[in-house]
Amino acid sequence: MRRGVIDIGTNSVKLLIADLRGDEISPHLETSRQTRLGRGLYLDGKLQAEPIQATVVAVKELLALAKANDCSDTRIIATSAVRDSSNPAELLDALGQSVDVLSGDNEARLVFAGVMGCRRLGKSPALVVDIGGGSTEFIVGDVGGVRFYTSIPLGSVRLMERYAVSDPPAGGELETVCKSIDQAFSEISLPGLRGQLKAPGLAQPFSMIGSGGMAGILAKMELADDTYDRERMEAVELPLHRVTAWRDRLWGLTLSRRREITGLPPNRADVALFGSLIYEQAMRQLGFAALRVSTRGIRFGVLRSK
Repeated sequence: MRRGVIDIGTNSVKLLIADLRGDEISPHLETSRQTRLGRGLYLDGKLQAEPIQATVVAVKELLALAKANDCSDTRIIATSAVRDSSNPAELLDALGQSVDVLSGDNEARLVFAGVMGCRRLGKSPALVVDIGGGSTEFIVGDVGGVRFYTSIPLGSVRLMERYAVSDPPAGGELETVCKSIDQAFSEISLPGLRGQLKAPGLAQPFSMIGSGGMAGILAKMELADDTYDRERMEAVELPLHRVTAWRDRLWGLTLSRRREITGLPPNRADVALFGSLIYEQAMRQLGFAALRVSTRGIRFGVLRSK
């Protein structure tokens, strides 16, 4: 059975078409269109006209692509940007399609279900960290399902809009963003997370798994590979010092030089500054020595939930 998922995110609109055979999900086509739906959202709480129109165009294009690939069953979901805006109807009415605007709870559960569907990654308890454009989900669970989750309003596009940085960024700018991330963690996430991970700094029974675009980018940069090789990417395990090295390199280059890095899509060279820093600080604050990478996440979880 062939099914599809279109995921309307803060940074981009993504399409997954896959063939389902029992519990097996075999991707047939994966693609995305960057529309930056969250651009301007965090200034006045509203989705802006230009990103709305770009998103409508992208969704219609991806629906047509799904039909051209013999997929007539395509579910459309929307996450943080639409959920947090004061004018979601402007986008939803313009789309003219049925769209599931996911709550934070549903988003976390679907992300976890998608990640843990990988036999290699789903064998042991895990903290899944899914960094999006507008929010970051922390999900603790095991083969029995989700035990704890929290979603914080901290994402790569949200941070980029809040903190304008120089080109290349200055040292003081890095420190300012870093403090903002640490404050968000300490105020909202860390107490509950640390309780679930047994004790501060003692996360050994759990693996940290990164889901979403930035985790995949870190894997591709580490592999020095511009292609999308799921098997190779999900075999990557990044020690903290390698995550720090990549963050350090990204923050030390101009935007034009970042666009030349193998494995980093040129249109993500701006937001990668902030996504890499969120991962680094999450590892430091929670005491994880390494980051595993998942290429699955929410869209795979949606297919498993049907």
